[in-house]
Amino acid sequence: MTNKQVYVGFDCSSKAIHGVLLDTDGKLLHQQKWASSKDTYHERFLEITANFWADNSRIKTILTESKRILAAVEAAIYIQNPHTTLAIASVVGCVDFICNQSGFEVVLIDNRKWKKELLGKGNATKPDILKFAKDKWGDVFEEQDFADAACIALWRKQKEDLDEKS
Repeated sequence: MTNKQVYVGFDCSSKAIHGVLLDTDGKLLHQQKWASSKDTYHERFLEITANFWADNSRIKTILTESKRILAAVEAAIYIQNPHTTLAIASVVGCVDFICNQSGFEVVLIDNRKWKKELLGKGNATKPDILKFAKDKWGDVFEEQDFADAACIALWRKQKEDLDEKS
């Protein structure tokens, strides 16, 4: 494995995108949140995705073109409220698109799959995830969604490690 890789995990909601960057050793390098407190979903969506687009251009420049950026985005989940389901799916789709346009190598991952493969339990709860993340990186997460994003990035790293061995 080359040391010129970084791993990014994204956890999306209808109000924010949480991203965490890990190095080749799984060390936490950076946490970033793109959020909006606008009143309507449409206004929030436009603000979040515009800011995410601008920042991804800067991220790519900062990391330099000599690094591979391997990203994982938690796929949209079905929620009983169809408006919320569509809102989250729209944010996930934009994150996927923007990351691909920025040159990231992106995979979408079902939340049950990364939880099963990383924590050994596909129905792991928020407290389970937070405990795992704190045990791995310490008490460094201001919000639960950062812990989720860190775990998603670590899942991406482990997937790459396995792919390289086979």
